[in-house]
Amino acid sequence: MSAFMSATDRTLMLLPFEEWITIGTAAQRAKIDEAAATSIVRVGRRRGVLRTRGKGATQQVMRIYPGPRRPSCRPAGPRK
Repeated sequence: MSAFMSATDRTLMLLPFEEWITIGTAAQRAKIDEAAATSIVRVGRRRGVLRTRGKGATQQVMRIYPGPRRPSCRPAGPRK
């Protein structure tokens, strides 16, 4: 793992590991607003770091991967 950690990765690592919390609680722990927390959750789901359940104000999030994680890079060209 590189020594550099992005702000998104740092925020994702502030969330508790294997514990369900609401988006509002996640925003409070990370000291960001709920709109930013929703965006971070979306990124975390795409990277395979977070899992969510529920919808709207009752949506919950859980970190399922212990460290920062990036998706594998795919070539930009067409597949054969």
